[in-house]
Amino acid sequence: MKYNEYDDKVLKHLQNLELMILKDFIKICEENNLNYYMYAGSLLGAVRHNGFIPWDDDLDVIMFRDDFEKFKKIFITSKNDKYELLCNETHEDYFHLLAKLMIKNTKFEEHWVSQVDFHIGINMDIFVLDDLAEGNFKRNYQLKKSFLYNKLLIMSKLKLDDLPPATKLATHTGHYILNLFRIKPSTLNRRCLNFLRKYRNPDAEYVFDISATAEEYPQIFRRDDFKDIKKIKFEDIEVNIPSGYDNILTSLYGDYMQLPPEEDRYNHITETLDFGEYSL
Repeated sequence: MKYNEYDDKVLKHLQNLELMILKDFIKICEENNLNYYMYAGSLLGAVRHNGFIPWDDDLDVIMFRDDFEKFKKIFITSKNDKYELLCNETHEDYFHLLAKLMIKNTKFEEHWVSQVDFHIGINMDIFVLDDLAEGNFKRNYQLKKSFLYNKLLIMSKLKLDDLPPATKLATHTGHYILNLFRIKPSTLNRRCLNFLRKYRNPDAEYVFDISATAEEYPQIFRRDDFKDIKKIKFEDIEVNIPSGYDNILTSLYGDYMQLPPEEDRYNHITETLDFGEYSL
C-alpha cells in the first residue's frame, strides 16, 4: 500500500483535529453511559505510543451493537453544529457498515469520492461488534453472508479499477446488476442488520467486526477480551481500551510492539484535504 508523506505540521494538525473529535465523542458517551474502546491502529497507538502512531492519519473506536445504535439515535436526534454523522440512516447511499463522525465543512477524501453523492470530512471511524453464532455451521454461514453483504454494499456504489482483471470484471458486473435492479445501499444495509439480529446473544463466546469483511475475512474476538475497560493515556487524555488488548492486538498485528519497516508504514492516500475553518 502506498504511503502518504504528509508535511509534519499538516499531519500533526490533522491528528489534533481528530483528537478533538475523540474528546467530544467521549463526552457524549460518558453523558449517556455508553461504552467504547480504542480500536485497530488507534488501540495500537495507545498501547505502543500513548497516542497516535507517528505516521497515522486516522482514528478508530469500536462499540458493541447496542451502544452503537444508542449513540446513533442520540446524535441524529440532537442538534449539532460542529459534527455530522455519516451512516446509512443519514445518507442512504453510504456503503459501509461502520460510521464516521466528521467535522462539518472539512474534506478528507480519497479518489473514489467522485462516484458518490456524499462527502467525507475529517473524521473518526466508529466500528461495531456483533455477536457471533455458536456452532461451526451457523458461524461459518453468518461470516460468509456478512462478507457477501459487505461486498455487495461496496459494489452497489463503486466501480473499482485498481484490481486484478478477473476481480475487476466481477465487481463491475455486480455494480451494473445492482444498479439495473435499483438495489441501493440502504436496502442492503437494512437486510444485513435484520440478518445480524437473528444472532443477537449477549452470552455469545465470540464477537466480530463485520465492517472488516470488506477486504478480508471478519476480525473475530473473544467477548471476554472486552469484558472490562482499562484506562490508558492517549496524547493529553485518558481513553478506554479493552482489558484483553494484548489478545486483540496480537490477532490484528502479531508482534505489535515491534515497529514495522518504513515501507510498511501506511495511511490513507487523500486526494483532497481541507481543514475548513480549522485551517493552519
